This record gives sequence, structure tokens and C-alpha cells, in this order.
Amino acid sequence: HMIFYLPVKQQLFHPDIGSYATYGIMAISILGRKRKTCFVSDVSVSFTKVAALALRCNVDRLEPAQLEDVVEDFLCN
Repeated sequence: HMIFYLPVKQQLFHPDIGSYATYGIMAISILGRKRKTCFVSDVSVSFTKVAALALRCNVDRLEPAQLEDVVEDFLCN
């Protein structure tokens, strides 16, 4: 089975700044039918950055269990 990582646009709210657009990253398992395996919310307000991270996850064939660690490393750099 295959895992694909995709950026997902979100509309979130924070009391200090109000409503804002941001992007999370979702892992989707393809095995007969699609299903969400994991999701990390509010990774970045930059679509380009989240799309690049998703591409790296796809190229490196990241296991979904590692997604949170990869996002944390991404945010620390």
C-alpha cells in the first residue's frame, strides 16, 4: 500500500489574532480505498512550505508514525 502526503488548507481562530488561513499536512493511505491515516494541523501559513514538506515526505516514503517528529523538526529550522 502507498502513503501520500498532502497540504490541507485550514481556517482557524486564535483569540489574539482572530481568524487566519493556515495549512496542515495529511497522510492518506491508498489501499483499495483512500483513508486518512494521520493529520498535523497548523504547520505553516505558507502553502509553498507545507507543499515542499509534503513532497519530501512522499519522496522519502515517510512512515505516518514519523510525521509529527518530521513536522516538529521542520518547525525548529
